[in-house]
Amino acid sequence: MKIKNPYKKEALAGYLFAAPAIIGFLLLTLYPMIVSLVYSFMKIDAKGGKRFIGFANYEYMFLNSGSEFMKSLQVTLLYTLLNVILLTLFCLIIALLLNRKFIGRNLLRAIFYLPSVVPMLTTAILWKLIMQNQAQGGLINQLLLYMGMNPQEWLMDKKLIFVVLLAMSLWTSGGNTVVFLATLQDVPRELLEAARVDGANAFWQFRAVTFQTIKPVLFFQMIMCMVTSIQIFTQSVALSSNGGPDRMTYFINVMIYQHSFKDLGLRGLASAEAWIVFLVTMVIALVMFTIGGTFKKDDGTTRKGRKKH
Repeated sequence: MKIKNPYKKEALAGYLFAAPAIIGFLLLTLYPMIVSLVYSFMKIDAKGGKRFIGFANYEYMFLNSGSEFMKSLQVTLLYTLLNVILLTLFCLIIALLLNRKFIGRNLLRAIFYLPSVVPMLTTAILWKLIMQNQAQGGLINQLLLYMGMNPQEWLMDKKLIFVVLLAMSLWTSGGNTVVFLATLQDVPRELLEAARVDGANAFWQFRAVTFQTIKPVLFFQMIMCMVTSIQIFTQSVALSSNGGPDRMTYFINVMIYQHSFKDLGLRGLASAEAWIVFLVTMVIALVMFTIGGTFKKDDGTTRKGRKKH
């Protein structure tokens, strides 16, 4: 059958090229989401038998004293907040420094990017070996002893474990740094030169010119960092067991995995937990979009020109 209309032929070709992505989304994303939503209202036993129980799973999460959902959610959101702030500032500062001209700049760029290509599980295992206590021969504690300082329980202290997780996040932030560095290349040099001629110092040049140019990319990177931080899983499993110490690494994805594949009869509860996390992520994203001004109404003066008097 020949298609006479060239526009229809072009549209058909576009749908054919997009078909793998569309089919993949329907089968690997949309369908599992719908199934998990149905499962969240069911009690699923060890043999796979399903029984509709309404909102009982959701009531258990929020009202039952034996549920660890709120604790896990609080720990996850705390890590997300700290990681987004530290990662964004760290990557931006490193990108600003690497954007300057100096000898060995390309080598430093490669060094900063290299850890991000190492698989996260490999990185976590390496950091665990480095951060182990004195008895297990951890490298950091050996250095502290050599300098006459007291060794620390990096992986057993509920505060220090967060320091390790955040430091590991900064260690693997080369991808974000590269994005910021590429964005800084688009900052208009003539505007920076004009600001410098007007007497603006480095801070005001960054605030008036550089920041205004990179702000959309900066906001996008914060959104992506928020999403990936909420999904933290590998680091917790590799560094600790059962969310220790004091459940400070019992992140929401670790709990969902535990209820889905290790504990018997809690798959329906895990589905309900996953949907609550999805809604929480959406709410945080909407708040960030609102603060960023994405949903502000355009008065039309920019695109349509000045209004007639």
